[in-house]
Amino acid sequence: MTGDQPANVKGQTMRKLLALLLGIATPAAAHDFWIDIASHRVADGAPVALRFLIGDLDAVEPWDTQWRKLISLRDYGPAGVVDLQAGIRVKTPADPGGATASLAGAGTHVIAFESALAENDIDAAAFNAYAAHEGLAPALAARRAAGTEAMRGRETYSRRAKALVQIGPTATANATRAIGQTLEITPQSNPFALEPGQPLVLRVDWHGKPLPGASVVLEPLDGKPAHGTPVITDAQGHARFPTPTPGRWRANVVWTQSITHPRAEFDTVFSSLTFGN
Repeated sequence: MTGDQPANVKGQTMRKLLALLLGIATPAAAHDFWIDIASHRVADGAPVALRFLIGDLDAVEPWDTQWRKLISLRDYGPAGVVDLQAGIRVKTPADPGGATASLAGAGTHVIAFESALAENDIDAAAFNAYAAHEGLAPALAARRAAGTEAMRGRETYSRRAKALVQIGPTATANATRAIGQTLEITPQSNPFALEPGQPLVLRVDWHGKPLPGASVVLEPLDGKPAHGTPVITDAQGHARFPTPTPGRWRANVVWTQSITHPRAEFDTVFSSLTFGN
């Protein structure tokens, strides 16, 4: 495995353990991807620096931002949708890559990212461990039913990410509406308007429908790295978390489906949501 691979499990301890148990080499970077913003509250019209990061909370690096790997970058604001691709910077030896966005209009803005498809082909034991760790029930069940658990794991994969940004004091309802990502995390109450003691409820949609049985992790982006406990979505696709403490947060989810493809048996999508409060 090299480069931007999704099949690496979370945490250095888990990676080292898998390497010892499976007798394989694992790269340093994990698969998590998110839009990183220094502050999720900004002034109207002020430039906002976006970093596309990949890895784990204790092993993070810039994503390899290249046009061939990008599909879209948009702002879903209170007044409509704005294309942000003009602000993208590709990764070079002198620039880690990323984007700059100027968001206009009071309210909550949803910055949304979509990557192009890539392919992954790894050792059977490593793939099975990765699928179990990420809660990819469809992949595990399909391999078990087909008797292919001892075969290499092959998948296509892509990424989705959203980041919430607040301009002014009024948190708007558009943050609680899905925008149509293949795999999407949508808060059911605007995180900028959560009352003390009010839980954070996230809905996960897969192809536009609530997804039960998915593993959602909520982790802080500030302070000492801390891995969250996975919460499994209910029949309505909801995952409930205690009220987040002040700071920046990231939620992650991964899902997959069986496909007919000459070089892959599954199509996997990684999705994240970042916000501040």
